[in-house]
Amino acid sequence: MAINKWFSSKTAIILAGLVLTAYLVLILAVTNLGQQRLQESQYNELQLKVTNYADTLSFFFEVNQDNIDNIATDKTMSTFFANLASGMSMEYGLGSSLFNLKKLINNLVRSSKINDISIYERIILIDFNKRLIVDTNPGTALNVNLIPFAEMEKTPPSSTEYASTIGVDPKMARIIAVNSPDGLKIKILKTVYYQNKPSAILIAEINSNLLIQQLISQKQSNSDSHIQLSTPIGDIQGWNSLAAASSEFSPISRYELNNKNIYIESPIRSTAFSLEGWFEPVNEQDIFTSGWFVLGISILAFPVLMGLYYLMRINNANIVLHTQVELSAKQQATLADQNAQLQAEIAKRKQSEKELVHQANHDSLTELPNRSYSQNRLTRAINRSKIDNTQILIMFIDLDNFKQINDTLGHDAGDQILKQTSERLVRSVRDTDTVARLGGDEFLLIIPKIANEESAKNLAGKILASFDQPFKIDNQEFFTSTSIGMSIYPQDGDTSDNLLKNADTALYRVKEAGRNGFSFYDPSMNHDVQRNLLLNSRLRQAISNNELVLYYQPIIDLKTRKIIAAEALMRWHDEELGFISPEEFIPLAEKNGLIHIIGERALEQACTEAAEWQSIAPIQIAVNFSCVQFRYCDELLIKIRETLKKTGLPAVKLEMEVTESLLINQHDGLMNMLQELKAEGVQLSIDDFGTGYSALSYLQKFSFSTLKIDRAFISKMATNQADMSLVTAILAMAKALKLKVIAEGIETDWQADFLEQRGCEYGQGYLFSRPIPAADFKQLLLKDNQCKPHKS
Repeated sequence: MAINKWFSSKTAIILAGLVLTAYLVLILAVTNLGQQRLQESQYNELQLKVTNYADTLSFFFEVNQDNIDNIATDKTMSTFFANLASGMSMEYGLGSSLFNLKKLINNLVRSSKINDISIYERIILIDFNKRLIVDTNPGTALNVNLIPFAEMEKTPPSSTEYASTIGVDPKMARIIAVNSPDGLKIKILKTVYYQNKPSAILIAEINSNLLIQQLISQKQSNSDSHIQLSTPIGDIQGWNSLAAASSEFSPISRYELNNKNIYIESPIRSTAFSLEGWFEPVNEQDIFTSGWFVLGISILAFPVLMGLYYLMRINNANIVLHTQVELSAKQQATLADQNAQLQAEIAKRKQSEKELVHQANHDSLTELPNRSYSQNRLTRAINRSKIDNTQILIMFIDLDNFKQINDTLGHDAGDQILKQTSERLVRSVRDTDTVARLGGDEFLLIIPKIANEESAKNLAGKILASFDQPFKIDNQEFFTSTSIGMSIYPQDGDTSDNLLKNADTALYRVKEAGRNGFSFYDPSMNHDVQRNLLLNSRLRQAISNNELVLYYQPIIDLKTRKIIAAEALMRWHDEELGFISPEEFIPLAEKNGLIHIIGERALEQACTEAAEWQSIAPIQIAVNFSCVQFRYCDELLIKIRETLKKTGLPAVKLEMEVTESLLINQHDGLMNMLQELKAEGVQLSIDDFGTGYSALSYLQKFSFSTLKIDRAFISKMATNQADMSLVTAILAMAKALKLKVIAEGIETDWQADFLEQRGCEYGQGYLFSRPIPAADFKQLLLKDNQCKPHKS
């Protein structure tokens, strides 16, 4: 009874109410906990979004900082301030460097775009005297009072205190915000230094519309928010979709923004800016309503089920949100890695393309522009000169006797000479001029805006003088000269091909004249070139048709006036061109390689004739040998031995005439060959002594038996005391060295008597006989000996 009395309906109601209250409290507690978790998850997601937006802007600003830094440190910038500092005038070189600088900056403005929108509204270069140097938007007024000249002129310290104060690297360009009549502007400022002194400020104004579009591109349509870029002097609004705003871009006060909205701020790297965002929070459920209480009181089980369902829903929402956050983080990390790999690959590919372009346009040995690149530069220079009405000097430069130096010293030494040559040429011209290597030992100089021919002569003389200094290789000194051919635009041609061809023609004239000099192109040179081409063709035909004939000039004993030897001389009479002098076709044969065939035929024919004449008189036969033939000493030695054996001429009756120029480039193969021939009895003679590199050391090193005094000294003895003294000195020297002397070009009895009185043993010249064919020489020899040939 007591239990039944205690467990009354009231108690049941109270217990039921307590149970319901407990259920409702439990539901409220669970709901509050779910709301807190949801708000935390939302805050974390929004923080990640704002950080991602800030990283995007940071990357945007850093890329443009790098672009401005590259422009400020580009060689074109330093070249302009170097020319400006040297006092160079706009007409001479400063105008060209300013043009290149403007071109560099305008190219940056044109190429820097995102989604066809220019990154830069304006780029200017202004010095610290507030003088405008470059302006990509000159039509817009510039307020120089907004430029912090004093602050930018100070050299930033390299201490961590400076970096921590402004939050950026002191070596990078600075990013600031400036108020202007058109609103808040973001500008990148970079101090340009020349010789470690501030010279100017490079200022790039960021396109505000592009900056806003960069922010809008991050917007998500499923959330109401407000994003703005905050600067020390103002804000740039990205978008505003909060309920308090009348439109997406309408301004709104911070009080309204902070009212019930979530605020998140993230700094922008390398700037004093930050990205601020306000987001509408998740709508809170109204827990305490009459409906819930009525439903809880009416159905006791239903609140429990609803509470469980609500808890499960909150938990599921939380799990989904966590999963989305984790997936977003993983996607961000993956995208960051892929972006880093892509940037590395792009940088690697750009560097590879840059190296390939450099290799395609430059010589690998000297790093100078190559033939194709130099021709492109010449074409561009011609186009500019047509506009400026200026002249261009083209210089073809070739090292004299480089092949002999290369063959003698080796290719490594030759490469060193080419490198030192390129350095000398670069030092001889201006920075705006072009020095290129065309190949081998050929170089090309392109000198725009040359004043006149006198300036060209001065430059050519300067270059020639630079080769007076020795080349130093492996602690040894070597000397070489150079030949220069020049043409001038527009008088010598209006295309690059014509100018190069005419400069090459002028170079050919210098080499023909003896090298180590310079020459301007003259239209008459084309006639000489055409004649050389014709001679080259006709000479090949003459060799094939055996039109080259040996003539013989007797060598006389000045005491007895008897023939003791003969010199074999090659003669050529062409049906079309007439008589061709040996002085013209022998150098041509040396260049085209025909000298080897001509030399072999001359040696064999002379030895054959001389062997036959031995029955008349035991005369010697003198045969001239070209320096080119001695490049293949082993083959030449074999040929001489075979010829002597084939013709039966005693080796002692063959005299080899060589010039002094051969001995200046002596090598072991040449010395060994001459020593072997001397040992076998072949006589050695120096031809044209006194006209080349005369030196006693050559006479001592090589076992010469005879030297020949050049006709140039003999012909002027009667009128030129210096030549008479020189001939006398040569005769005295030869006598001291026990050498026989042959005087060439004797035309008068006075000359013959003078030479005989001073100890000259032999002579040849028109006084005794001109060069004559073999048959006539045989008759002359018979007459001289007054006997007939012995029959064998």
